[in-house]
Amino acid sequence: MTSKQSQIKGSIAALAVNIIFGFSFLFSKVALSYAHPLVILAVRFTVAFGVLNILWLFGVVKMNFKGKPKKRLLMMSLAQPLLYFIFELYGIDNTSSAMSGIIISLVPIAVIILSTIFLKERPTKMQIIFSCISLVAIVVMSILSDNGVKSKVWGIVLLAGATLCASIFNILSRSSAKDYSPFERTYIMFLVGTVGFNAIALATLRGKFATELISASSSIEFWGAILYLSVVSSIIAFMLYNYSTGLISPVRSASFSNLITIVSVLAGILILGEPMMSLPEIICCVLIISGVLGVNR
Repeated sequence: MTSKQSQIKGSIAALAVNIIFGFSFLFSKVALSYAHPLVILAVRFTVAFGVLNILWLFGVVKMNFKGKPKKRLLMMSLAQPLLYFIFELYGIDNTSSAMSGIIISLVPIAVIILSTIFLKERPTKMQIIFSCISLVAIVVMSILSDNGVKSKVWGIVLLAGATLCASIFNILSRSSAKDYSPFERTYIMFLVGTVGFNAIALATLRGKFATELISASSSIEFWGAILYLSVVSSIIAFMLYNYSTGLISPVRSASFSNLITIVSVLAGILILGEPMMSLPEIICCVLIISGVLGVNR
């Protein structure tokens, strides 16, 4: 595979990932109408881990962890999904939609800084400029959609932690690509997620965990949402993400995350019947896409 082919395949994979993540907000809303967020996370990762084991047991994919460095892989799995989802979950609950959108949108900027320090992969000046264009557009779009909720300092700190975790995951996935396949990295991520989220849910909700799970299980809509979140938005998306980080730089890979905002808004409009975007929001969408294209160009 030539370098150009690798870049194209890595970019297509990163694009697909963030389109999938954009739709995940819609399915998360459906699931949240039936169960507590921690119940959803526990079930989501348990189902995903079960599917991964079925693929492995039937020989669809192979794994080999012998003689390979484990520390970096474990750190990657703790950063994403475990710590990231916990920080994001409680951070969003304690901040306005504008503030949460602004802080999470800092991931590409944080990746630029970390990739320069740890991977010695320096972005070009134009990549930095186009990343900032997308960032400013997301900030403006987040402010326009502000729901008036007052942000707490604790919530801002948690979202900053989520941003850092997402950036660390991006860097560690890139550096682990030479030792582990996308499936192997995804498998360990979901092993850690399954154990971690079930333990946290049981400790936090106690008896309510089983009650909510049994209640939600009677709904076809709930399981439809869980299947999307588990198989599509977890297994397929994270395997594609781990695949892309082995082919393109973290800066390019992270730049596609800015598209999540656009996809989630369009999904809400087209599927949930939410209000159409205003002209300023449409302009922001154009700027976000321009920024992503500029970084990759």
